[in-house]
Amino acid sequence: MIHIIRELVGKYAKCLALAVLSLGSARAQTTGVEFFEKNVRPLLAQRCLACHAAVDHPAGGLRMDSRESFLQGGSRGPAIITGKPEESLIIRAVRQISSNLRMPPGDKLSDAEIATLAQWIAMGAPWPGNSPPERDDKAPQKFWAFTPPTDPAIPEVKNADWVRSPIDAFVLAGLEAKGLKPAAPDGRREMIRRAAFDLTGLPPTPEEVQAFLNDTHPDAFARVVDRLLASPRYGERWGRHWLDVARYADSNGLDENLVYRNAYRYRDYVIQAFNKDKPYDQFVREQLAGDLLPDAKDLATTFERWTATGFLSLGAKMLAEDDPVKMQMDIVDEQLDTASRAFMALTVGCARCHDHKFDPIPQADYYSMAGIFKSSKTMENFKVVAKWHEYVLAPPEDRARLRAHDAKIEAKSKEIDRVTKAENRKLAEEARSKVGTYLLAASDVLRYAQIPLKAVAEDASSTAGAVVRAAASFERGNAPRQLKKGDPNAVKDVKGPFFAEYDVTVAAAGDYQLDLLEQEAGAGTADIWLNGVLMKKGAAPVENRAASEDAGGWSIAGIFPFIAGRNTLRLEHKSRFPYFEKLSVAPSSIPAGAPVPKSNVQIARQYGINPGFLDHWAEEMRRAKGAPHSVLFAWYAFDARGSLDDNSLTGWTSPAAKLFQGFRPETREQLAGRYQESFQQADRQWQALQASRPRPDAAEPDDEMDDPAKKDVKESGLPNTSLEAFRELLYAKAGPFRAPEQSKQYFPAEAQQQLTRLEQEHKDLEAAKPEFPQAMGVCEGADTGDLPIHIRGSHWTLGQMVPRRFLRVIAGENQPAIPERQSGRLQLAEWLTQPGHPLTSRVMANRIWRWHFGRGIVPSVDNFGRLGEPPTNLPLLDWLALRFTEHGWSIKQMHRLIMLSNTYQMSTAYDAHAAEIDPENTLLWRTNRRRLEAEEIRDAIMAVSGDLDLTAGGSILDYKDRQYVSDTEKRGGADYDRNRRAVYIPVVRSSMYEVFQAFDLPDPSTSNGDRSATVVAPQALFMMNGSVVLAHTRTMAGKLLARTDLDDAGRVRDAYERALGRPPAAKEIDRALSFIAQVEQATKERKQDPAQARPFAWQSFCKALMASNEFIYLN
Repeated sequence: MIHIIRELVGKYAKCLALAVLSLGSARAQTTGVEFFEKNVRPLLAQRCLACHAAVDHPAGGLRMDSRESFLQGGSRGPAIITGKPEESLIIRAVRQISSNLRMPPGDKLSDAEIATLAQWIAMGAPWPGNSPPERDDKAPQKFWAFTPPTDPAIPEVKNADWVRSPIDAFVLAGLEAKGLKPAAPDGRREMIRRAAFDLTGLPPTPEEVQAFLNDTHPDAFARVVDRLLASPRYGERWGRHWLDVARYADSNGLDENLVYRNAYRYRDYVIQAFNKDKPYDQFVREQLAGDLLPDAKDLATTFERWTATGFLSLGAKMLAEDDPVKMQMDIVDEQLDTASRAFMALTVGCARCHDHKFDPIPQADYYSMAGIFKSSKTMENFKVVAKWHEYVLAPPEDRARLRAHDAKIEAKSKEIDRVTKAENRKLAEEARSKVGTYLLAASDVLRYAQIPLKAVAEDASSTAGAVVRAAASFERGNAPRQLKKGDPNAVKDVKGPFFAEYDVTVAAAGDYQLDLLEQEAGAGTADIWLNGVLMKKGAAPVENRAASEDAGGWSIAGIFPFIAGRNTLRLEHKSRFPYFEKLSVAPSSIPAGAPVPKSNVQIARQYGINPGFLDHWAEEMRRAKGAPHSVLFAWYAFDARGSLDDNSLTGWTSPAAKLFQGFRPETREQLAGRYQESFQQADRQWQALQASRPRPDAAEPDDEMDDPAKKDVKESGLPNTSLEAFRELLYAKAGPFRAPEQSKQYFPAEAQQQLTRLEQEHKDLEAAKPEFPQAMGVCEGADTGDLPIHIRGSHWTLGQMVPRRFLRVIAGENQPAIPERQSGRLQLAEWLTQPGHPLTSRVMANRIWRWHFGRGIVPSVDNFGRLGEPPTNLPLLDWLALRFTEHGWSIKQMHRLIMLSNTYQMSTAYDAHAAEIDPENTLLWRTNRRRLEAEEIRDAIMAVSGDLDLTAGGSILDYKDRQYVSDTEKRGGADYDRNRRAVYIPVVRSSMYEVFQAFDLPDPSTSNGDRSATVVAPQALFMMNGSVVLAHTRTMAGKLLARTDLDDAGRVRDAYERALGRPPAAKEIDRALSFIAQVEQATKERKQDPAQARPFAWQSFCKALMASNEFIYLN
């Protein structure tokens, strides 16, 4: 047994490089090109190419209009390092980590846009080639995928005796044409093991194996297949296949990783649909238009159909996208792309920005189908953070009661919103009257940030007047005395803020530096108060914790004015108490007369301005530094030279430059005054213009509209372009006068009290809300209608209006019009499931074949287009597709058809001659050896140990619906070691279960019907010491030792039968017993408790069995 473990480790180590290389397969390249066309090219066009395209002098010498340009780079060097986003210059620039490298000028890229660029670089920066395959728009009907399947003649073969099914004739004809023969049939043990895993994802029990061996009837295997198809475990296995296609997950992922608490209902619907053998055409109709189907016989059927539409709602979404129209169109794009891949295996989403590069799908057809999904309601609103629609699975009277209560909650939310917005407007109006002051203060912020500081506490013991305190030594506070690293350090059942006050006595008044040892800053730091005065606001949490580990040692908190004698130093956080070990207060090392750096709070207090707006201004000035289009260009020119003249303003491209011609300030204060005048003049003209425009009485100036299309209107600005440049900065949505973080603290006391009361009333209403089962899903939208083409995919640039209809390459030009008040989802579902559709039956038949044989007849199962791979046996695919529809779209009948063929029942026996002629086994001269998938491995370990809980359905998530789930916390905070089947384990986007990741569960953000089967080192590590393996091999060993009716040889036989489905050979028994004895002896010598040696030795044996290839692979 020791040699098995050594062999396993060696095998995985040798294959690691091969696995990495396999990531560069043609399929990955195709996916990369599609990702670039859909996500990266539009982003570059919108945010980068205006300055970095093929012009004589691109900004910074960097062009971004080709992959070669990115690799060559500009004056700073290569812009990207393929495969390494964290080391790529462009990622550092767009994250704006350094004040010297911030791109693009103006508004920073959103987190989602940065993530898109990083993902593209990590993929190797794929870029379409210069010579893509020619599209054949003139005669698209000639391409096989767009012509309906025809019933082929069954081929005649020489070895007619081998043909049990027409499937065999089609396969054998291909083999005989190459002079090949099919492999011998599988043995019965191998056959039942493969069938059990194929249909249920679980190993057969020893009793089931023995019953099959004893069954001498000719239809013995058919009986096994029928039994497995009738098992509830069948739907759990085959439902998981479909969940890959449906990109199922239990959280949103992307920017706001919110819990899809009710997504599991769709998962359970899928499992039940497979168990009931729901006809596939009905399955398709329910997922696309279940809410629109007629003849629901009862509420249960209605609820089932509503739940089925969760297929359209489950995708990852940018819930914090601040452009509501873009958010809606991105959701529509995701739905259209997923539906077209799932049901037609076409990449229709590639036509969002331009005509499809490879398939006869013009951009007009994309927007014809996009209009169908835009006319459907997926979201309740498109605010930040947006709320998705959910059905209430309750009788009509209960739904009415819930609607009435929700209306009260919504009214209270709007009341809170009105008060908050009104107070925020007052704050902004006051701040806009002090622009010059904010410029001066923000300049101080940037200037102080350049002053180098060193932790005095590095040698605090030798510094006169230094005070060092342990974190736990505070005099007053409600923080825990013992702080734990990585822990929130919040006292249970105690409401924040959490604080600690330290009495610090110094001999003389003056500036003292505060340092903290081993401060944990990633989750945010504490506010610092001194003698009752706020000195510094705590830092916000670091967004990317995985890439931003806390630095060790002493860190500088700041320099603050202490009084002689006793001072009260208070550290406070609203919801937790950040970890640190010690604090040090020591006299400042800044030389006398030199400027002493101050915090933003101190600077704001000095200038009499709002510290929240000051933070925004400092951010704006960092971002705009040196940008020629910025209205602040003159400020930086003055800072650089100490004066302004015509030469210093050369290159200023903003229209604001006209207002500074001939202006020669002598001081920063004079320049701030000119800026103040310009901003105020722009503001006065804007207020006058706004007052002259009609506005509905009921509308608030900043009301959020539920219909994003109504937000897709840009108001015209000031006619004076110079003043308009200033107005744009004053009122920019993400500009310096946006509402400060936690703005309530700056409101008048009366407004704060009013909001506190309203928030409590809102909380009480939420607590009293009646609860009913809910399910994610879509319904008809309030505003149905056609869409215009979005030129280059942008909703800001619209082209001609196109009617809602289906792909013309299949449906033709003369299509019935979709009624005005209908979305078209029902018509789409009916079109897809009509018998003559060339793709729907083919695509699903191909998926079923792939899930049985490991490779589709069309290998690119999600792409039947020209960029996909051609079918290896088109007559067989057509024959299967037609039998599928003839048999009422029954998936179980397809299983019987395939599994009872000799083709399926071939062994994996190797044939050197066949391998030379057909090395990829494209012709199927043998059965492909298959590695178990992630869920099968995990479930098999539990099943063999006897621990598997077969409870069906439901959710094991502890989170509430729409609750934030950590995308960096290990395991997403979920209990993945539960003994439930893996299909019921939550799939948390951005924090997926490590076993799923190691064994190739596909990205749950995209539709994928073709899992990879890599061989990488983490798989071996999991099989040797993963928590699931350790726990269940311990149980298995305990059960074996508890069998008093067996001797040790019998226990070995029992373990082999359960784990591998066969008895061990005599040599294997001897080797196993020898291994167990060796481990037991070594354990006794090493451990103090000899009673644990024998269980540990048997557990080691069980681990070796489960880590063997024979357990993980199907022969």
